[in-house]
Amino acid sequence: MCVEIITTGNEIMSGLTRDTNFSWVAAELSSSGIEVKHHCAVADDLDDLLASFATASKRSGFVIVTGGLGPTEDDLSALAASKFLGTPLVFNQEVYEDISLKLRKRGREPNIHHEKQAMFPEKTAVIENPVGTASGFSFVSGNSKFYFLPGVPREFRRMFREHVFPDISGVAEKGTILRVRVLRTFGLGESEVAEKLGGFSPEGVDVGYRIRLPEIHLRFTASGHDGEVLDSLLRDACAQAKERLGNFLFSEEDDPLEGVTAALLFEKDLTLSVAESCTGGLCSSRFTDIPGSSAYFLGGAVVYSNESKEKLLGVSTDTLVRFGAVSEEVVFEMAKGARELFGTDIGISISGIAGPGGGTAEKPVGTVWFGFSHVSSGTFCEKRNFAGTRDEIKNFAASTAIDMVRKFCLDYVG
Repeated sequence: MCVEIITTGNEIMSGLTRDTNFSWVAAELSSSGIEVKHHCAVADDLDDLLASFATASKRSGFVIVTGGLGPTEDDLSALAASKFLGTPLVFNQEVYEDISLKLRKRGREPNIHHEKQAMFPEKTAVIENPVGTASGFSFVSGNSKFYFLPGVPREFRRMFREHVFPDISGVAEKGTILRVRVLRTFGLGESEVAEKLGGFSPEGVDVGYRIRLPEIHLRFTASGHDGEVLDSLLRDACAQAKERLGNFLFSEEDDPLEGVTAALLFEKDLTLSVAESCTGGLCSSRFTDIPGSSAYFLGGAVVYSNESKEKLLGVSTDTLVRFGAVSEEVVFEMAKGARELFGTDIGISISGIAGPGGGTAEKPVGTVWFGFSHVSSGTFCEKRNFAGTRDEIKNFAASTAIDMVRKFCLDYVG
């Protein structure tokens, strides 16, 4: 069984709109062991749409088409489908009444253009849109089943989950099974991960790399007809990878770095506070994105100016003058000050130069210092040099600070 995604729209082809529907639905299907083999993007052109449908029908068991179901002249998906099937478009009164009701609830009246959204190829099944006015439809052509869904992400996702996924997954369970495991690493580049996995070729498992900077992910896939056998193959492969990668591997279940770290803080009964300068609250934000974070995260301080470092964290004026805000000495005092200010077991600090300006020969853009202070283990500092845009450097820095906490927790015995 093979799934194909066809994305339609001039706005996609011109680069003005990102194709988020494909990345989302591919991840949804992949995480459930369903393989997406083909994807194409097509402009709002009738001949091109017909050609893409014809190609998909020859190679894919399921075809999901997104976009082109609106009320304007360039919304051509229903017309293209009717020509592909050789059937006329027919008006669906029930759908039109539903569109009218939704519009009136918003204080609007339907017009002649909305009638177009109630036109469907004859003998196709309507897919209800509980959110918007663009209903979808489905049909079978030869050995392929086609699903047409609106391009608005919120509507597309709701309709996919409620109507399309149950259909596809039901068939998938009867055929070849695909099992997927995603392992996440932090602190190594792609080539370094590959070096540690040199000669790694687990039996019956395909290994792929996903670069999700600042992380490198490993995607293990196994296919066959016996789920228990596939699960066993993946367990063995993960165990081998874990042995080679050590604590650079932080998740075997595709969990985020902050989620894994939060679980460790909770398990070890440790509390945390954060003092941030160049990351501007990003580190604190990622920790508090995790549900239940109030159990371990007690507070954060964004201390961008020297004055705020002095007033809030007790960093001495002399230290700032002598060494500068981006220095080992300052992050040492920041981490200790955060821990004392919030009364936590751990205090971490970040101060650096995210760019694009502000760098010097001694401290170039991308220089970031980190401080880590524990109530009984003491305080230590580390320096990193990152490359990239301002946002990328901030993200690298926040992840590095989070990972420092994770690694400390792994070794902490209380």
